[in-house]
Amino acid sequence: MDSASRGETGVKLETNETAVSGNEWTPREMVLLEEVVQRAPSVHNTKPWLLQFSGRSVALRLDPASRLEYQDPEGRDLRISCGAAVANLTVAFRGLGWAPEVRWAVDAEDGSYVAVVEATHRRPPTVLDRERWRAVSERRSYRKAFSERPIPQLAKTAILAASVIPATWVEGGEERSKLANILVQAAEANQEDHHYQAELQGHITGALSLEGMPEAVLPRDGISALGMARPVTQVPADDELAACLETEEVLIFSTLDDSRRDQLQAGEAVERVWLEATRLGLVGSVTTQPLRLPEFRYGLRQALGIRGIPQLLMRLGYPASSSPRTLAQWLDSGP
Repeated sequence: MDSASRGETGVKLETNETAVSGNEWTPREMVLLEEVVQRAPSVHNTKPWLLQFSGRSVALRLDPASRLEYQDPEGRDLRISCGAAVANLTVAFRGLGWAPEVRWAVDAEDGSYVAVVEATHRRPPTVLDRERWRAVSERRSYRKAFSERPIPQLAKTAILAASVIPATWVEGGEERSKLANILVQAAEANQEDHHYQAELQGHITGALSLEGMPEAVLPRDGISALGMARPVTQVPADDELAACLETEEVLIFSTLDDSRRDQLQAGEAVERVWLEATRLGLVGSVTTQPLRLPEFRYGLRQALGIRGIPQLLMRLGYPASSSPRTLAQWLDSGP
């Protein structure tokens, strides 16, 4: 990975340390860093993180008040969202001309994970750095059907290389059928969970907003709709969904273990992949909701013979049209 991740330590993080002696973030730089972090994907667009600036470093803390009681009782999505925000932070550091180093730590006061991103030395942005910076603002969730244009193998290889954890393409009719079965079962279970549905509805807005999810961007049918199944969602039969998956490119991100650190790393990986895909002209969407219950996480693992623990799914492709983007199109629903 681009940034070095050191071991976890039980330390109390101070906010007055200077990463690079005699240097501090300017007000403009802090605004830019905050803006880039705010563009990271997060569960229900809750943006569940807190930033602390110090010298030439930024500490990103999980905001436990943002955890969703029924959607995310274990805090999995909260940690995946914060991992994605850290990925954006490292992109911003490079865009501002600094080499970033990431240190994950455990706060001694409350036991929560904190990512401290430090600027170690000056490094002029490369062309790739600038392209990834631009991709941060261009990335958005695309839940409609893709065009029929296939993703070139070279692009698929570059996308996998951007991940910091194992990510595999769902290939072959048998794999797609098994994935379809899991998605249908998970969608039906989520539809029947009244507490989950009430919480989900509370994050859906009727108009464009920088928080929550506008109703206008949430599909009622198709593959992406199953990732956030609501009472209005049309859940297809297994074979119908399997046929739809034949036209989709789906990635499964997994980790060897299922610790809190693994979930943070999954978020970092999916955002790195998403930015790389965006840089290459692709669009996509991510879903964690079908895997929020252990029986579906481990069911998918067994069905597809995945060595690790599935953390989230991503669908990628080329947009069906090149119409101008609106605010609603880039607002995200999950990580």
